[in-house]
Amino acid sequence: MEYIEKMKILTHNLEKCERVTKHSTIDEKQSNILANSLMDIEESLQTININIPKLYSKNINAEEIDDIILDIGEEFRHILYHIKDTKVFEYLFYGNDAKNSW
Repeated sequence: MEYIEKMKILTHNLEKCERVTKHSTIDEKQSNILANSLMDIEESLQTININIPKLYSKNINAEEIDDIILDIGEEFRHILYHIKDTKVFEYLFYGNDAKNSW
């Protein structure tokens, strides 16, 4: 399935969820933001899933390990950005009574 098609389906499905839509404004639909975030997170997780098994190699050297750790860290940074980008997941940082304080 192509990226644009996946984005349309995901956005449409997220529009059905009050947990998502209650955070939308006239200028910003949270379904669009969350769909983009989830698709980017999915891509980052695929990269992490490829890199972690490389660390099990018996023939890996220190430089390769360092490169892999840095790559994984960058993917975690990217995931955190997307988690923070959507108001749907605010409670992860501010608790269940989160205010729109981003």
